[in-house]
Amino acid sequence: MTKPQAEAAKPEQTPAGQPADLSAPAKTGATAPEQTPGSVPAAVDAAAKPKAPVVKKPVKKVPTYEDLGDDALLRDLRDQFGQAVISGQSFLGQQIFTVAPDALTEVMIYLKDTPKWHFDYLVDLTALDYLGDAERFCMVYHLYSHPLARLIRVKSRFREEAVVPSMCPVWQAANWMEREVYDMFGIHFLGHPDLKRIFLPDDWHGYPLRKDYDIKLQDQEWIRNHLRIRKIPS
Repeated sequence: MTKPQAEAAKPEQTPAGQPADLSAPAKTGATAPEQTPGSVPAAVDAAAKPKAPVVKKPVKKVPTYEDLGDDALLRDLRDQFGQAVISGQSFLGQQIFTVAPDALTEVMIYLKDTPKWHFDYLVDLTALDYLGDAERFCMVYHLYSHPLARLIRVKSRFREEAVVPSMCPVWQAANWMEREVYDMFGIHFLGHPDLKRIFLPDDWHGYPLRKDYDIKLQDQEWIRNHLRIRKIPS
């Protein structure tokens, strides 16, 4: 027997120098997990467990404008004013009637004075600036009928240079509301008894809620004259 063959035939030595237990199983790298009688391998057990159901989140419906359809008030307005009543829509349960500007006053008087409707309360009025549109400004009125417990919104579009008819002869509450719209948007109201600014000083230049108003510049001349600030920070 050669020396290398003799070296290979020697039994494995333990750290203490004693021969290794030949009855032990040979080492093959990773040891298999110990199995007990009746146990199930981990891979099989994981596959056997039912997967949790995938719950799909409900898709949120984007609110849209919907036609009022066969609404009694819309039918009545169109019977009275024809094509001057441009549309009747609903948005999130809010009823909106859009009318032509030249028929706005007549429609408002009809809504207030007709007994079956009697929108006796002007809740609010304001304006919207659609900069770039031919009909730049949109007047918005919120009307409430106490007998019907019904709230509606009336809209009408106007060109920038147009003069909007005042609603003061119809509802006295329109007085300060129209002054606010004049102060913030520069919209003039025909027939208003005292149209002047209500928030800003009389000598303020510009209308802060117009979309082309530069809020950074504001009225620098007024600030210099009244606040005595000579150098206005940029």
